[in-house]
Amino acid sequence: MTSAVQLDLLKGKRQRGVKPPPAPEFNLHCMTADVLRRWCTNEWSWTHFPAGEWRHPATAGRLKRMGVQKGWPDFQLFHINGPVCFLELKRRGEKPTDEQKALAFRLMHARHGYLITDRFEDVLEALRAWRVVRATIGV
Repeated sequence: MTSAVQLDLLKGKRQRGVKPPPAPEFNLHCMTADVLRRWCTNEWSWTHFPAGEWRHPATAGRLKRMGVQKGWPDFQLFHINGPVCFLELKRRGEKPTDEQKALAFRLMHARHGYLITDRFEDVLEALRAWRVVRATIGV
C-alpha cells in the first residue's frame, strides 16, 4: 500500500512528492458540535472554547489581559446536577502541550470527565459514557 503524496508543480519531473499535512482539527470540532447540537440531552449544557487559533497579537494580548489562559480544553460540558466534562480535540497525530497536560491532570484528579483525542470515534464513546448523549447514537 502506498501513502498519498503531493507533487509540486514548480519542481522537476523526478520528484517523490511530500506527504500532505494532516487535516486540521476543525472538521473534528464541527462534527462534535453537530452531535451535541442534535443529541445532547436536556440535563447537559455545553460550549466550545475558541482559544487556540491564531490571533492578531493585539487581540491575543487583550484576551490574555482579560484572563484567558493556555491549556483549557476545546469543549466544556456541564450537567445540571454538577458533573463537568471536557474534550480536547487534536489534529491527527498532534500531541498535547505542556499546559494541556498539566490542566488535564488537575481536572482528572478533581474527578471531572476529560478526554484528549484526535478521533471522532473516541469523542462519541466518551459522550455516551458520560451520558451527554444517548448510548444508541452512532451505532
